[in-house]
Amino acid sequence: MKQLELWQDHNFLQEQSTNEDNPPCPRDVGPAPCDELEELTVSSPKDASAVAQIETSEGGPPSAVPLASAVEAGLFGVTDDGPIEPDQMQVSELTAEHANEMIILLADSQALEEALRLERDPATGRVPATAEEKHALLARLDKEWEGLLQGYADAVATYADGFGDAASEALDQWVRKTLAGGDQKQEPYPPSHPWHYFHAGDNAPPIPVEQIPVDQDAGRWLAERLPKNPAKRAQKLRDMLAHEQTTLAIDKERYTGITQRGAEALSRYDREIAHTSDAMAVATALALKYNHISQGLGRVAWLTKELERSGPQLFPSR
Repeated sequence: MKQLELWQDHNFLQEQSTNEDNPPCPRDVGPAPCDELEELTVSSPKDASAVAQIETSEGGPPSAVPLASAVEAGLFGVTDDGPIEPDQMQVSELTAEHANEMIILLADSQALEEALRLERDPATGRVPATAEEKHALLARLDKEWEGLLQGYADAVATYADGFGDAASEALDQWVRKTLAGGDQKQEPYPPSHPWHYFHAGDNAPPIPVEQIPVDQDAGRWLAERLPKNPAKRAQKLRDMLAHEQTTLAIDKERYTGITQRGAEALSRYDREIAHTSDAMAVATALALKYNHISQGLGRVAWLTKELERSGPQLFPSR
């Protein structure tokens, strides 16, 4: 059973163990926006209620309850307390992020399929001048196209491992319908979505880093990691705050670098392996960094507030 690597990369699960033989995918993939779903509970693979709860929220992809076998196998991560059982919000975020990656894979594969049909280099739009150049181009494009198709099939299978075949089929259908324009958007994509920046979407410029809003809900994921003992809780809060402030500074620097240098600020993996074009690589990097900064601001604000609230309990007036 393949581990849901996108899930392993969420910031609020950063303390869980990682598998060095199966490293997580790059962070620069942003989650798509989605609405909250009704409360989800873990079901068994044969539980009919799991299929019944597959639904599409307005503006977002379908979601379903995680399989009990997937949770027990540690598919969503493992902590010192055991396997992670994702709650409704975490499942919604995971599904949105996974659906977004599937859209990118399918869109890239369709673009290559069109390039093969037209016998044009998708990077330049030019037709090869000689038969030898044409043969080399088509061979390269065909190999890349097959790789994208396999990547998409793997993504569908990975979601099935965590949520079952019915849920995976529903997500596949939603991705294809969305990419084909079956659900036409009347409003622009938010900055947390790659297509806010991508030329096939809104083609919007990135907003200045100092204008990125605070995610007001980001801090609530931290409460469960705090000790109940007041003294230990305060020390944990201080340690977490220092970590979050350092991470936030790094994310801001990274976001600024991408806005200034574009694809040159990205790794070779992002530009040549994870995506088939620099434009999509930059768009996904900006979307995820925007999301990381917004969440980081929220966590810093929450931790600061909790430290201030814990002060009187630690040092009562005499």
